[in-house]
Amino acid sequence: MEFVNELKKLSDQVAQRKQYISNEEATKQSLIIPFLNVLGYDVFNPYEVEPEYGADFGSKKGEKVDYAIKKDGIPIIFIEAKSIHEKLDNHNGQLYRYFNSNPNVKFSILTNGDYFHFYTDLDQDNIMDKTPFFSFRLSTISNVEIETLQRFTKDNFENERLVEYAQELVYMTNINITLKELFKNPSDEFLRFLIKDFTNTRITNNVLERFRPIIKKAINQTMLGIISDGLFKEEKEPEIFQQEIATKEAAVTKENLVLEDTEDELEEDNVNPNIITTVEELRSFDIVREILLKADRDVSDIRYKDTVRYFGILNKVSTRWFIRINYDAKIPHFNLRIDIETCKSILPTCNPDVPSKKEGLSRIYFEKPEDLYHYEALIVASFDSVL
Repeated sequence: MEFVNELKKLSDQVAQRKQYISNEEATKQSLIIPFLNVLGYDVFNPYEVEPEYGADFGSKKGEKVDYAIKKDGIPIIFIEAKSIHEKLDNHNGQLYRYFNSNPNVKFSILTNGDYFHFYTDLDQDNIMDKTPFFSFRLSTISNVEIETLQRFTKDNFENERLVEYAQELVYMTNINITLKELFKNPSDEFLRFLIKDFTNTRITNNVLERFRPIIKKAINQTMLGIISDGLFKEEKEPEIFQQEIATKEAAVTKENLVLEDTEDELEEDNVNPNIITTVEELRSFDIVREILLKADRDVSDIRYKDTVRYFGILNKVSTRWFIRINYDAKIPHFNLRIDIETCKSILPTCNPDVPSKKEGLSRIYFEKPEDLYHYEALIVASFDSVL
């Protein structure tokens, strides 16, 4: 947990420090060295982290890689650093030469302090692959990416197992891309496979086109069902949810309510056939509950209401909503029950906006469900405001 907290803390600091970083050296000092420190490496011990490591290759002499991470004094990871203001697209040539110069090194990292590309030699031994097997952005890092990154910490690093894991990541990435495209735009072959067992009709092009929207809808419902099942199972985990937490029982003051919703209004919204609860919305619900649980809040009465206008998360009753999420807007955002000044006092780096009337007291723009982790303190404060 300490690793996760420190990494998320550094993630938040990227945006804070970026405006003050003007070159590569400042990027190293402000972002890359702290990153290596979070991974557990002693950045002040050259036996473990050696800057400007000599990596001559063939006739090229005097070649130096920015950092060599060592195990027992032997390099295991090469790191090539660029300024945070540089894109990494055309900078893997140097790293390619460094990697190929040392057969002991099975991993290399190209980074500008925010974006990180991890490489290995899956295609040909001792020759760095042209494409990374793992990439992430530190300022928006997700829990899944943190789980992968944890394998590269000093305590967990195992060369051979990591190479196998890198291969798995490549397979999973390619399979994920294929599945997403297949689910989004089912091929004729996939449609035939799905419908062949429950129709005796000759499967013509007209039949395929008739079934295509039905199968798309079925796929969406199936994915939602899988996620919902996962959430339901999570609720039954006794070690997580059977906690002795003191809860507050206080009436919600009307002056803190911007929206005077009623149960009838939300119930009416829920029976609207146009409402489809998406994977993103359910993932957001899962993350919000995780955030509250981490903050020692009682989540036993947390539930959601999906409406035409927003996806609301509430405590017990509809008038106790504390976050409303809108993925259908031009720019996804969420609204809270705490005002802008309170938001800034809790999280100075946030940039809240004034929402429309009857839409809450503050609005924050984001991109994906995992971004909610960056606003944990605000979500908890909004939840507390409706207790």
